[in-house]
Amino acid sequence: MVEVSNPDKVIFPEPGYTKADLVDHYRRVAPAMVPHMTGRPLTLHRFPSGVAAKGFMQKNAADYFPASIRRVEVPKRDGGTTTYPVVDEADDLSYLANQGTITFHAWTSRLPDLDHPDRIVFDLDPEPGDVDAARRAAGLLRAYLDDLELPTAPMTTGSNGYHLVTAIATDVHFGDAAGFARTAATVVAELHRDVLTHEFRKDKREGRVFVDWLRNQQGATGVVPWSLRPKPEAPVAVPFEWDELAGTPPRRWTLATVGDRLGIDPIAALAPVDLGPAMAVVTTQAEELGIELEPFDRFRS
Repeated sequence: MVEVSNPDKVIFPEPGYTKADLVDHYRRVAPAMVPHMTGRPLTLHRFPSGVAAKGFMQKNAADYFPASIRRVEVPKRDGGTTTYPVVDEADDLSYLANQGTITFHAWTSRLPDLDHPDRIVFDLDPEPGDVDAARRAAGLLRAYLDDLELPTAPMTTGSNGYHLVTAIATDVHFGDAAGFARTAATVVAELHRDVLTHEFRKDKREGRVFVDWLRNQQGATGVVPWSLRPKPEAPVAVPFEWDELAGTPPRRWTLATVGDRLGIDPIAALAPVDLGPAMAVVTTQAEELGIELEPFDRFRS
């Protein structure tokens, strides 16, 4: 078991949660959380001085991380490589929490085949605090994906919106999976233009909920279920059942209240489906709606 250094150090000032509380959270959720992480390259959101101070995102595994934390070297698009950490064991989750990691973000593919994702993740991004819009968007996107015969499970993000996750067979390359996700997001946004948008730029959304498909690109990440978020009340990203949506805002559960949820994980229960038929339907829908997608650059869009 990992020994907690400086256990009384305050990490979340408003509720007064300490580093000991942080590590204890990850020890408690590890049986549910580690299966979502195993084999996946991770990006760590670390706050060594607590969430009141500036944190940082860490992609490269530090030299001092224990050998039990696997490393995987991945080429960068612009040259060079990134050596990501990969966590397969509960003690390593605790170790990284002791290093000040608040949130764990993971790829949607696993070793040994990082080119083929096993999940599609849509991130619903409403205006801050607009919970009703987020709920309505989740229902509309779920219905659309149900029509494509893609079962989904929802998750609170611990931030402003929800994630909708579907499990897919690992026979689709990242480029095709990302293309499907972008096309589907655009189609559903066109079908429900009063509520949803595919506009990346916030100044073009006009109060609508952005259907963010970008977590499906190779190298992109999504928050790992059961992760804490660096918000004042210490919210947690928690999977939940669809019939709970009406009573589940995006910050429903916190470090103090999440314990009773550990036996409920509809994301883990998803069975992989063949994405091919849905890809064909979405392509046809886009053609019928006259949608033509241009190359996307998030830094220029």
